[in-house]
Amino acid sequence: MSRYARPYAKAFLETMPPGYDVDAFLGSASAISRAVAGDPRVKAFLAAPAIPVDAKRRVLDDLAKSAGVDDFGRRFLALVLEKRRILALGEILSAVRAARDQGLGIVEAVVTVAAPVGEPERRRIEEALARQVGRGVRMRIEVDPRILAGFVAKVGSEVFDASALRAVERFVVTAD
Repeated sequence: MSRYARPYAKAFLETMPPGYDVDAFLGSASAISRAVAGDPRVKAFLAAPAIPVDAKRRVLDDLAKSAGVDDFGRRFLALVLEKRRILALGEILSAVRAARDQGLGIVEAVVTVAAPVGEPERRRIEEALARQVGRGVRMRIEVDPRILAGFVAKVGSEVFDASALRAVERFVVTAD
């Protein structure tokens, strides 16, 4: 993470209105970040020093409106643009999420599964991990068919291995 992402995150969280829907902002602003990163023309336009900031602001504001970003979020995006950090928007949004999660006592879990899981199964895994670690959990799911079945979850430095591969390995070791 760049050295300036955290200060932007801190400023965002300290100035947001009471009751502000941070998750909604992160969702819609992430769509803008992906759009900018995925379109070389938009990226070049927003990064070009020869193009006036007002023209860039109008384009960014149109993108933000179509993505559903509210007034506070659009003002924040305009600030990021004016300070020439718009190409680092993804990092800044990650820093906002991380700072907010830390403030709420939420930890990130990377959960590896053998095949894609549905929402009910995802919720069950998330709830089980939250009980295990005693905190709220935000999961990121990765798929790796080598684990055969079950899941492997990494929360901070803790690893919870409930995979079939690990069960087979334990069986083989105890059978020797």
